[in-house]
Amino acid sequence: MIGKYWSTYAIGFVAYFFVLFPASGQTQSDEQPNVTNGIAQQSDPSVDVPGGRGSAEAAKPSDAGSYEALERELAAMRERIAKLEDELKASRLAPGEDAGTKDAERLTNAGAKLVEPEPLGSALPGAANPASVQSVIGAEETSKSAPFAYADWSWLNGNSRTKDSPMATKYFTPEFRADVNYILDFNHPKDDSMGGSTESFRSDEVQVEQLSFGGDFRIDNVRGRFLTMYGMFATTTPRNDASPVRGQWDLANAYRYVSEAWGGYHWNVQHGLNLDAGIFVSYIGLFSYYNFDNWAYQPSFVSSNTPWFFNGVRVQWFPTDKLKIEPWFINGWQSYGRPNGKPGLGGQILYRPKSWMALVFNNYGLGEDAVGIPNRSRLHTDDSVEIKYYDNPSRFLDKAAFTFTADAGCEFGGGVSCTGKGGNPKQSFLGFMLYNRVWFKKDLYGLTIGGGKMNNPGRYLVLLPPINGATAATGTPYYTENPGQPYHAYDMTTTFDYMPSQFITFRAEMGYRHTDLPYWSGKGGITPPGGNNGAPASYVCASGASAGTNVLSTAEVNCGGGLSSVWFPDLRTGQVAATGAILVRF
Repeated sequence: MIGKYWSTYAIGFVAYFFVLFPASGQTQSDEQPNVTNGIAQQSDPSVDVPGGRGSAEAAKPSDAGSYEALERELAAMRERIAKLEDELKASRLAPGEDAGTKDAERLTNAGAKLVEPEPLGSALPGAANPASVQSVIGAEETSKSAPFAYADWSWLNGNSRTKDSPMATKYFTPEFRADVNYILDFNHPKDDSMGGSTESFRSDEVQVEQLSFGGDFRIDNVRGRFLTMYGMFATTTPRNDASPVRGQWDLANAYRYVSEAWGGYHWNVQHGLNLDAGIFVSYIGLFSYYNFDNWAYQPSFVSSNTPWFFNGVRVQWFPTDKLKIEPWFINGWQSYGRPNGKPGLGGQILYRPKSWMALVFNNYGLGEDAVGIPNRSRLHTDDSVEIKYYDNPSRFLDKAAFTFTADAGCEFGGGVSCTGKGGNPKQSFLGFMLYNRVWFKKDLYGLTIGGGKMNNPGRYLVLLPPINGATAATGTPYYTENPGQPYHAYDMTTTFDYMPSQFITFRAEMGYRHTDLPYWSGKGGITPPGGNNGAPASYVCASGASAGTNVLSTAEVNCGGGLSSVWFPDLRTGQVAATGAILVRF
């Protein structure tokens, strides 16, 4: 009888196959809900919003359609089987013959069993029991709307303008960044060495400032992100952190090639609750750590002289889709380790009430960040407003926005004070920056004009010039950072961007920076005769040898010829620089 009714079995088997594997054209893609323990889910990586020094990925609410959709599909399959059964009876069976009906009923019953949750695994060919079928794992679940997903924030300063990630998968969103520049310092230092910046390092040369790759992982609400750091940043960032000299294990080299490395967990609470630990980007100073995300290449002092990263633990709480509250427990102020006995505490409040407005409030305190001075603590507040005041995509000038940032802070204890009272020198920080940007021809071109000012008595946030290879840990006698020493500076830049794709920016910039005392590299350079001698904390003799002391009078004696026998770097009060850069991010 099987031979006679082989077509009944064949057609029934095809229908049975399509019941198990609907011909949707995709299998477990981002567009098709995934069944996990009887619940269909659809989710993208949750938002990780730095509010200035990082990037944001919107998360979509999970789709819990689950069994209703499956039952409808199975009902349709049963109707198709019944129709095939009737057609076969009419065309193949003799009058009164019903032997094939029993087989068709078996196929129908087999499809009907699929609507029951428990036997789902056993319905698969070759499956012995439900436990043998591996459940599909979701990415990250956020039932309510994702934070800040109600608007396009690519116009923000410090936020990536890319909107697509073509290589992304359900669980991993890759990221690649390249930043290559050519900077011409009009002081023309003979050693091509520039100082006083966390973005501009070499003059009259093509340099790879940043080469990074990595990405974001989201698996079953477990989160992680890593991004490597190669290029000039791998040298220039660690040298500004003095904490590795405290203790062992060479923290500077351990973290040199890492810009972000953290793992954590996401709870589906309100609009999201995240707990992350590791190295993550700092939000102080509005501008992003990565130049692709910024309106200008060389930011003003309140950004360039404040932290680019933290090493610690953070909580991100999104009570609404317009608000983020984020406390930090960190080792210190841009430090791999703990500079002294107390760690740092801080946090951010990011509020975006309208699609054209963003407010960022960052605060830091408690940390003892002066290595070797355990009783000196630091306070700092950094507050920004970003306003998009014009938006008309149909016009040639299609968009305009401005940002304003104000910073204030001080150090107290260990022989200094915030006000200068009580006989202790004043150790404080006060600064601001203002930028205005306009976009043209559907964001093909961008023009930014801005600058800022800084006053930092005590120089505790001044970037030490790399004279004779000096770092934040070694110091240099040629530019001291002692309590009460003055530092006043201002700067301004004009930046033009050509953006033929969301993944690349061609940038040209002119900038001027000024200080009240000599600070910037001059024509004579900041490298001793014969190169760095390995003793940056001491004066250098005219021969290039170390004087073996940081006391000038003693150096004159040791070098054997008075003041003329001591080498001095060429420092100036002003710097004019032209920058050309190609910035890639995808």
